[in-house]
Amino acid sequence: SCYGARKGVVDTAVRTSDAGYLTRRLVEVVQHVVVRRIDCGTARGISVSPQNGMMPERIFIQTLIGRVLADDIYMGTRCIATRNQDIGIGLVNRFITFRAQPIAIRTPFTCRSASWICRLCYGRSPTHGDLVELGEAVGIIAGQSIGEPGTQLTLRTFHTGGVFTGGTAKHVRAPSNGKIKFNEELVHPTRTRHGHPALLCSINLYVTIESEDIRHNVNIPPQSF
Repeated sequence: SCYGARKGVVDTAVRTSDAGYLTRRLVEVVQHVVVRRIDCGTARGISVSPQNGMMPERIFIQTLIGRVLADDIYMGTRCIATRNQDIGIGLVNRFITFRAQPIAIRTPFTCRSASWICRLCYGRSPTHGDLVELGEAVGIIAGQSIGEPGTQLTLRTFHTGGVFTGGTAKHVRAPSNGKIKFNEELVHPTRTRHGHPALLCSINLYVTIESEDIRHNVNIPPQSF
């Protein structure tokens, strides 16, 4: 309908502005985070182990590539990688092949600085594949990297149009007027997607409708309002 299409346009505009406001707030908070030094001299790092069965190999590779080692890596008495060495795919494959010890990598979380960040703790820049340059506004990049997917997620919700909806709903109507009785312990208050107050049942709920001498029992399926 014309009303439904118009309502979809308004919802898109309102929610998109909310997502844009989130991006602005994120950038405002972290805009001062800039790469100002080459090395902060920290000895701390985050430990990542290739022998950890909880971490798939693909995630292990993505975690290490582009980072900088916080400690030397030994295979027995042989040093296969040194501290402050940036990690590429070849070095990651050596770690996997030799089943090396837990690997300590430098991250922005372990940088000694309070209001800036160093090159070695940040690691490689995804734009050119080398260590990040001095003066790079990495805080603004991080804020935009978080806010932009939020805006895209908001817009994707409305790509089906203002009239068509992707889900189906089944209405259970009362057979007659009367007083509704149900177990209030099986429901909890919530709100619909339009912001209206409602009650949500997590399991099967039997509702009794009493009107004069007639009583009706209605079964409400789980996750219903």
